Amino acid sequence: MSGRFGVPGALDGRIRWLFLVFGVFCLMLVLPRVLTAGSAGPARLAAAGAAVLLGSWWLYRYPRGSFPLWSFVFEAVALGVIGLGVREWTGTLGLTCVLVAYRGLYGAWPQVLVYTVAVLAAVTTVVALTEPDALLHMLRQAPGVPVLALFTAVIAETTRRQERAVARERVFARLGASLGITTDANVVSRHAVEAAVDLMTGAPGAWAAMITPGGEVTAATGPAPAGVVALRPQGFELRVSNVLYGTLVAGPLADEARPAIAALAAQSALGLACAERAAALQYQAFHDTLTGLANRQLLREHLDRAMARARRGSPLAVLLIDLDGFKKINDTYGHAVGDQLLAAVAQRLRDTLRGADVPARLGSDEFAVILDGMGSTGDAVLVAARLQTAIAGPLNVAGVPLSPSAGIGIAAWRNHAEIDQLLHDADAALQTAKQAGRGRLAVFGSPLIATAEV
Repeated sequence: MSGRFGVPGALDGRIRWLFLVFGVFCLMLVLPRVLTAGSAGPARLAAAGAAVLLGSWWLYRYPRGSFPLWSFVFEAVALGVIGLGVREWTGTLGLTCVLVAYRGLYGAWPQVLVYTVAVLAAVTTVVALTEPDALLHMLRQAPGVPVLALFTAVIAETTRRQERAVARERVFARLGASLGITTDANVVSRHAVEAAVDLMTGAPGAWAAMITPGGEVTAATGPAPAGVVALRPQGFELRVSNVLYGTLVAGPLADEARPAIAALAAQSALGLACAERAAALQYQAFHDTLTGLANRQLLREHLDRAMARARRGSPLAVLLIDLDGFKKINDTYGHAVGDQLLAAVAQRLRDTLRGADVPARLGSDEFAVILDGMGSTGDAVLVAARLQTAIAGPLNVAGVPLSPSAGIGIAAWRNHAEIDQLLHDADAALQTAKQAGRGRLAVFGSPLIATAEV
């Protein structure tokens, strides 16, 4: 046998395959016995046809992995026709054992029991018609048939449970591996819902969804219902150390799958917690703690990408900003006031700049801004003037009235090969602005450096 009739890899499939081969082989052995039986010609032909039809039916249903409930009537009738042709109760009862042993591998035990009763009824009727004297002997042997059917049903259910357990372990192993290499909460959510559906393999229409504490569906797979958010009370909370990260909702959820989904929710909660911590660490690594602006490392990464775009024709300018008299403010009013001043200046930078521009704090009272896509150096000067106006607005910090100002140096990208070359030009312009006095800006250009007072 090959293709769809080849030996399966799963234990459950291998058992069914072996019983199928044995059952078809026994049906083939029926044919010569039917042809040599003492029954009439039409009965022998009908019995042979029933054996061929029954074997073909098994071969047809085997790749599909199931039998319809009504098929027990058809198979009981086919067995009865075979018995009428064989006219030997021992052979008929033996074939009955083969039938119930194979069919006991399909369906729950109540279905198997109904099937066995139907087949025994057909066999009993045939023996009563063809060999009434042997009926009592047959009935003495008959109790072993349902025992055999239930035995194979138990074997099938046990192996199915084992296969599902192994499959669940594979799902958890895959999920653990994927969570170990991602720090994105959205990726964690997507992997979690996919794993939930995998854990419910065999359930028709299985679906799963991840819902945030705020009621937003961040990931979903399968035919999830439209009102999935309303099902949160029935889901599994993703909670670590009393912190709720969301809810995992899945269905249709059988009792057998519920512990596995609960374990999946716990593992996913840990994944979301780790992703949150990783995101926080990454943010701290690339942002200034006091102001929340990009730090020097992140500024250089943004500047590297902006210079790549500039080489393709997108204008670029860099501003370096230094507050006037910041050391005196720190010495006079203390570092707490100085820190609040820096935070206020950072907020004014954010409020004044476009979304495409990148503000950063380089250290102490020095800031930088990447102006990506500026049409000309004149546009950069206008932005710098607006920033100076915004910074110079009066402030009241911890009861201390302040009137901050800043010097700004401007450098436009002019085929600079290195980031440091562009920053050096901006710093040179800043030093010129600082030397000219408070609240000045300067543009680094060729051949001269110009200054302007705002």
